[in-house]
Amino acid sequence: MSPSAPQPLPSVEAALSYIEPTGEKPYSLEYEPPPGRRRSTAVHREHMVTIRDVRPIASSLSLEREGFQLVTAATSVGDFQDEEAIQKRYYAEAVSLLEKLTGSARVFVFDHTIRRRIPGATDRTHGIPRQPVPRVHNDYTVNSGRQRVLDLLGEHASALLRGRFPW
Repeated sequence: MSPSAPQPLPSVEAALSYIEPTGEKPYSLEYEPPPGRRRSTAVHREHMVTIRDVRPIASSLSLEREGFQLVTAATSVGDFQDEEAIQKRYYAEAVSLLEKLTGSARVFVFDHTIRRRIPGATDRTHGIPRQPVPRVHNDYTVNSGRQRVLDLLGEHASALLRGRFPW
């Protein structure tokens, strides 16, 4: 008897906006640029992609093999509009879960940013949450990621960047 063929996963097709190569290093400023300077040099183009629902195979996914894992975890937070509950309770729950799943001795949470679609609002409008990012992106480069570690982890940063863990 032959093994059964894998069943296709549920999916949707969606247009996602990706940055296009232009031959120049793109930049995008998160503040009003000085006169004569563009806010961004990035050129984006939409690509149709298939997004698959991997929940049906969640139990077969492994952080070590696929680089991600789907887990279900209970939370004591009932209102995800409550930023204080998110910062105090949900983050602590997430840290505990990550330590358990990865065996990490330390998990560091940073950059508390809540994003919500507010129709008609522009991003960084004072007094409202940030808008969702409308394009596929990566927040860090090799250099900016290293700098972020230096900025956030103080005396431990150099050891961490050398692959030595001081705790």
